[in-house]
Amino acid sequence: MTEKNQIKFYKAFLILLVILATYLAAIGGYGSDEDTLPMIGVFITILHGGELMSSRFTGYPVAEIGIGFLSYFFGSFIVNMITFLNFIIGLIFFYLSFQKKYNKDILYFLIACLTNSVLFFDNLEPMDYSWALLFFSLGLFSYSRKYFEFAVIFFGICIGTRINFTIFVIFAIAFFPLEYNKSLYRKISLILISIFIGGIFYTPIWYQNQFGLDWLTAARPLEQGFLGLLVRFIYKTSHAIGLLLLFFLFSNFLLRKIKFFELYKNKVIFYLALSNLLLFLYIPAELGYLQIFLISMYYFIVRHFDKKVLLAVVLINLSGWLVNFDIIKIEHKYSNVCDAVQATGASIDFQIKKGSFKKFLDTRSLIECWVTDKNSDYGRKIIAGKPLK
Repeated sequence: MTEKNQIKFYKAFLILLVILATYLAAIGGYGSDEDTLPMIGVFITILHGGELMSSRFTGYPVAEIGIGFLSYFFGSFIVNMITFLNFIIGLIFFYLSFQKKYNKDILYFLIACLTNSVLFFDNLEPMDYSWALLFFSLGLFSYSRKYFEFAVIFFGICIGTRINFTIFVIFAIAFFPLEYNKSLYRKISLILISIFIGGIFYTPIWYQNQFGLDWLTAARPLEQGFLGLLVRFIYKTSHAIGLLLLFFLFSNFLLRKIKFFELYKNKVIFYLALSNLLLFLYIPAELGYLQIFLISMYYFIVRHFDKKVLLAVVLINLSGWLVNFDIIKIEHKYSNVCDAVQATGASIDFQIKKGSFKKFLDTRSLIECWVTDKNSDYGRKIIAGKPLK
């Protein structure tokens, strides 16, 4: 297949993925994540004259308001589509931040990211991941184009969306290869301004906690100690990438003799990936926490591997939509589908599991688990995916 035909094929495939995403957004309802309803509840509480409260822990102010607004006035389809479009736009600006001009490789980058099941399906639900990615990427792009005023605004909004993105903002400003911006004073100033703007969004929560810092916390699975965290980190990271893809990439690194300095060549990509892994080691919870790492990984693949390898990566990603393999059997403590998933043990056991596409479809009704009164007007609208006004 010629390069011209390859591009046509990938463009057509990208369109198919967007069409599929539109369909899934329409039937997906308000998703399967128990954190969605508290996020929507923040906006509804404010709308009815209540005080601003966080949906959980530190809060996610920008996403809580945005997701709540769209859910209240437009329903699940619109909020799901906006969330997905945020992800697409975020990917585009992320890639363009490292390129002086548009090139065809952005198409390969989009396909690689969109075929990863974590990136695709997690961003089809009304959660905050893609909202933070969008503002981070806009900030990164603005910074790469010398629009520093816009950069700090977007970075600030990004921090106001997910506070853990602060570390990504710091590394982006500190290590982005701008020849004209080597001044340590300027970099520190831009970082502090970004954090200040982001901090404004958390002022109500800070005030409610009497200006203490107890609200800066997170749910860490500490019951099994550091070894348990490490095992969770390795297991979940390998599954976010995909076991087959992990083996394939590792073998290609060895066969092609890619040196460590190639990974470090783009310092921003390297530190974004590394910092995300370290954050996930600290809180190895949901696979969606690894989105910046996964996006950085696919950027590296597109820039350093040939198109045959890229095609293999896409095909391996898609195989995970249909069937998944596991070499560890996890035992869970729960009595019904609505109980919180809590691992109680593990053993070596090769398994063939259902793919991520079937899993996504099977979990659409889980939103009912988090509706306390299913017979109320609010409860019926949530279950039906309708506007909540």
